[in-house]
Amino acid sequence: MCEVAKEIGAELIVIGLPLNMDGTEGERAIKSRKLAKTVEIWSGLPVRMWDERQTTCAAADILDESGTFGTKRKEILDSVSATVILDDYLAWRKEHPGEI
Repeated sequence: MCEVAKEIGAELIVIGLPLNMDGTEGERAIKSRKLAKTVEIWSGLPVRMWDERQTTCAAADILDESGTFGTKRKEILDSVSATVILDDYLAWRKEHPGEI
């Protein structure tokens, strides 16, 4: 991931932050923050943590709408969820120019 980000000239890396539904951080969020720090060190790029609550549900809705079910759905659910996270971040960034 770090090499690809450098190769494509990325400004930063967005990593999902798995918050609890009440907004608190549990063990998964702590592990994600540690991963983010490692990625930041190895890539030399800033890392933006992004709330990933409800992204799996949003991804499931997208797959429902596209008629994707069964084994294929299981194979791509995480990738579609990651796309939802990035789309959410990019929409936020469009509304907050100059912020990362």
